[in-house]
Amino acid sequence: MIPDIMYKTCKLERLFPLSRLLFTLMLALVSFQLSAAQMPELYRVGVPVSNQGTEERGKAMSRALSEVLVKVTGQRSTLNNSGIKTSLKKAAGLVQSFSYERRDSESGQQLLLQVRFDEAAVNRLLRENGLGIWDSNRPDTIVWLAIEKQGRRQILRELTESPLVSDLKRVMVSRSLPLTFPLMDFEDSTNISEVDVWGLFSDKLGQASARYGSEAVLAGRLSEDRGRYNGRIVLLFRNQRFDATVTDLSAEGLALAVADLVGNTLSRHYAVRSGGSSVNPVLEVDGVASTRDYAGVVNYLKGLTAVRDVTVVKVSGNKIKLELAIDGTLNQLSDAIALGRNLRATGEDELSQTLKYRWLGH
Repeated sequence: MIPDIMYKTCKLERLFPLSRLLFTLMLALVSFQLSAAQMPELYRVGVPVSNQGTEERGKAMSRALSEVLVKVTGQRSTLNNSGIKTSLKKAAGLVQSFSYERRDSESGQQLLLQVRFDEAAVNRLLRENGLGIWDSNRPDTIVWLAIEKQGRRQILRELTESPLVSDLKRVMVSRSLPLTFPLMDFEDSTNISEVDVWGLFSDKLGQASARYGSEAVLAGRLSEDRGRYNGRIVLLFRNQRFDATVTDLSAEGLALAVADLVGNTLSRHYAVRSGGSSVNPVLEVDGVASTRDYAGVVNYLKGLTAVRDVTVVKVSGNKIKLELAIDGTLNQLSDAIALGRNLRATGEDELSQTLKYRWLGH
């Protein structure tokens, strides 16, 4: 199991005047391109069942809701919330639709119950219990794992024939966490070696990861013996380092530990909790050349988890000025926009404290 990892966070709004905060955020967004992926079907999941009976379906819907809640919040600890525990017994009330299908498995055909939950109802449940909601547009994690087996070390890549690769991919997909394996081509081999990964050297890992644009870097040095793993894994994220010890884990257990470390850390930064912000940011968006663009900008911003309301303040030529009511923090709004790639930051008007963007379309 991954141990609880304690770290300190600070609200930049308390440390800097608003104008300086906006300027700092804009510089970061202009200079850094994040690699992100749209993770579909956050509110849909398939769970195995033994039959199509009512009792079996009810139990399966509870399991399905558990998986969806973990995906949407990014944290398995969500299931420890007392309000959530009660709601799991009434999962059927949140179901939008369900169906059955059969899939081939190693042991033969498996009957699956495919359940789609009502997004608004699930989000309302989370807000009522004080839990954060993580948008479907999520940052990528590049994974560097040095595996030592029978005295030889190698850096894990996607094409490596190892149960760990398939388990990592399967578990991370089930948690809606984007994951990238290094190519280990000439450029990677020039930038990093097995020794660098085994040493968990942050500088080397950061330099080698730059080409992938991944915001989070997961690295590990692991010894494998008869399918069991021991060693350490670290996650580098936003100039912070989170370490965890791996002790006698299977490939699946290690994959779950990685998913917990990545999900817990990133969701603490990106998941938005309900509650009005003290800041009502103003955005000026250029490149709005048609009514379609106008509707696209408004609908895009309204679709962000951090945005509660959008008010159009002014329309002038190809520019539109909007005032937003947001949940969470200004950091979270800026990060959500950066991940989406629909708007590109172009600057900031310090006098009017207006964030400037250009509309790139869908």
